[in-house]
Order: sequence, then C-alpha cells, then structure tokens
Amino acid sequence: MKKELENVCYLIVHKMKKIGLLLLLALQFVSCKQGLEQPDKFIEEDKMVAILYDMAVMDALKSYNLNSPTANPVDSKAYLLKKYQVDSLQFAQNNQYYAADMPRYKKMFEKVNQLLEQEKKKYEAEATKQGAPNPKDN
Repeated sequence: MKKELENVCYLIVHKMKKIGLLLLLALQFVSCKQGLEQPDKFIEEDKMVAILYDMAVMDALKSYNLNSPTANPVDSKAYLLKKYQVDSLQFAQNNQYYAADMPRYKKMFEKVNQLLEQEKKKYEAEATKQGAPNPKDN
C-alpha cells in the first residue's frame, strides 16, 4: 500500500512538473510575442542609441558633481526627450520593445559604450596635450 501511494505521488508530481513546464513555455511564448510588437510611435535604432548615449553622459555628469545638487537644475531626462522630440511614454514603449530582443539590445549598448570610449579617448588626448596628469597614473 505504501509503495502504491509513493508511485501515485511520484506520478502526480511528475505530471504537475510537465504541466507547469508547459504552462511556463506557453506564457513565455505569449509574452515574447506581445513584447515584440513594434510601438505605434517607433524610434529608429540609431536615434535610440543616440538617446541612450546622451542619457549615459547626463547621468555621468550628475554623478560627477555630487557635492552641489543645485549645480545642474535641468531635468536631464526631460531635456533629452525634448531634444529628440520623444515623449516619456514613447521612450518607455520603445525601450521595452528593444529590450525584448536581448541580442539587438546588447548590440545597441555596445554601440553606446563604443561612443563613450571614443569620447573618453578624445578628452584624454586633449588633456595630455595640455599637460594634465593622466588619472590612470594615480
């Protein structure tokens, strides 16, 4: 009797795992389908990369001057959205759309990182020309 009960429990647990796995796969399929729908007000990839780049620069500027909270009274996100003529909902929807395709989203951030590295090298070269010490030497 105990052996039969264990077998029944095993079969129930095994079937529940299969059902749960199938439900998870179905849910993932449905959610991925919905996430890949292109927004009505679509932002092209190059423009989105430019927005993400500018946001990274603005965030870096904010964190650079931590001692003076009034040094930058401009709302950087609102400024950038206005600069690119994009509203916050449009940006959020497009960001979600691109994030649903992780390989593509990763490539976008790699482009942003490349742009940041280029800019960094440019400023380091300029600082070296002017005789400023290299921060890497400290």
